[in-house]
Amino acid sequence: MNKYKVADTVLTMLVILIAAAAVIAGIVFTVQWLSSHEEPEDREYKSVKIYGEDQIPSKFTVNKERTLAVYFNALAPFSGMDVICAGAEKNRLEITLYAFDADYATTVAGKKLADVRFTDFEDGASLAVSFGTVPAGEYLAVFSSDRSAEIYCSYYQSETADNSVVVYDNGDLLLNCVPYMSVIFDRTAENGKYFG
Repeated sequence: MNKYKVADTVLTMLVILIAAAAVIAGIVFTVQWLSSHEEPEDREYKSVKIYGEDQIPSKFTVNKERTLAVYFNALAPFSGMDVICAGAEKNRLEITLYAFDADYATTVAGKKLADVRFTDFEDGASLAVSFGTVPAGEYLAVFSSDRSAEIYCSYYQSETADNSVVVYDNGDLLLNCVPYMSVIFDRTAENGKYFG
């Protein structure tokens, strides 16, 4: 056997051993983290709908030319959200979360806090997004698609506007509309108020 083939074989075995050691170390770290990680004792997830049960749904299409965004002022820390969508063929939906800053344009030009994509979901699917704990404050969730997706929304008649949840259609205010969306808070609010 020539010396180059021996060196080649030794090098290949060394690479395999290093890769195996890295995988084993990763597994050990994950097991240790999972066994030592505990949720805070006062953690009590609460899913809060921003729509009313009696509201009749219709489908709002987002695509390359149209985005939907929801502004909400969370009065407590939250960990995620879910939105009910229709399942058109070969659909795709991107959900991006921003900390709200002054207005729509300034906000979407800023830094993304989270960005999640869903593909080929079924009709009536509830798409859940987890952010880890996000502090109370003002946020903008943007729903967009480079193909097409449909989000269930409802239109309602209201004498007074509730400015704790505001919907934007391509950056313009969309009055008297609310998507079928829930925010998952980290605990139950003492006064029962989650948005304000």
